[in-house]
Amino acid sequence: MSKLLFFDIDGTLIDDHHQLPPTVIPTLKRAKEKGCQLFINTGRTLCNMDARLAEIPLDGRVTGCGARVTLRGRTLRAVEYDLATSLRIRQALRSVQMPAVYECDTGMYFDPEGATWPAIEGFRAFSDRMGLTRIIREDDPEFRAVKMFVFSEEMKQVEEMLAALVKMGCPFEAIDRGGAGWEVVPAGCSKAAGIEILREELGVTLEDCYAFGDSNNDLSMLTHVPHSIAMGNAPKELQSRCWYVAPRPEEDGIARALEHLGLA
Repeated sequence: MSKLLFFDIDGTLIDDHHQLPPTVIPTLKRAKEKGCQLFINTGRTLCNMDARLAEIPLDGRVTGCGARVTLRGRTLRAVEYDLATSLRIRQALRSVQMPAVYECDTGMYFDPEGATWPAIEGFRAFSDRMGLTRIIREDDPEFRAVKMFVFSEEMKQVEEMLAALVKMGCPFEAIDRGGAGWEVVPAGCSKAAGIEILREELGVTLEDCYAFGDSNNDLSMLTHVPHSIAMGNAPKELQSRCWYVAPRPEEDGIARALEHLGLA
């Protein structure tokens, strides 16, 4: 039976300094030659795929924390909101003074009249550098919200935001990313849900699924599959919930894990 391998990007394939270890792509190519099927499973949206990963012979992607699932060029799931609804989502976040970056499949959108937060400048600098920056305009049909990254030190404010979104008919869930950052994804979307869509489509058992990750937004997939691999840079609590702990990415963690597990 073919093995399905699911990889987070940041902190997993790419290290915490945004470097891609040179062993990653050759190792994944060897895994492919051994019959494994390879998938990215990331919080990044479609516009924000790292060009350095283009050499990986991928079979598909789970992006936006499960909002979009593709298999060999076919879209199996796509969750995004049209312009009118996206503008209402923006209004809901404005109503609770929630600083936000709107991650769409077409770009990273910023609200010039929204609440501010110091970390948003970091998002903006990255987005500018990658050519992804978009400013929200009420006549831009490409402003189609997939997920948001918001900032708040108060759980009450996060709860108020989620309640406002439910009230307008767009339920979302919030993932605590630490440092007052929250990843806000459509309800029912998760990295684990993306795995299930692909697994069922391919007729592969859960026992033959492997997931590699390093952070809280990987928790759903790492606790879903029996073969969960935490990177050495993952929080200790996350490592303790996984089947195997690999070295850090910059220590050739992906290559050493796949070789140890007999997958490459």
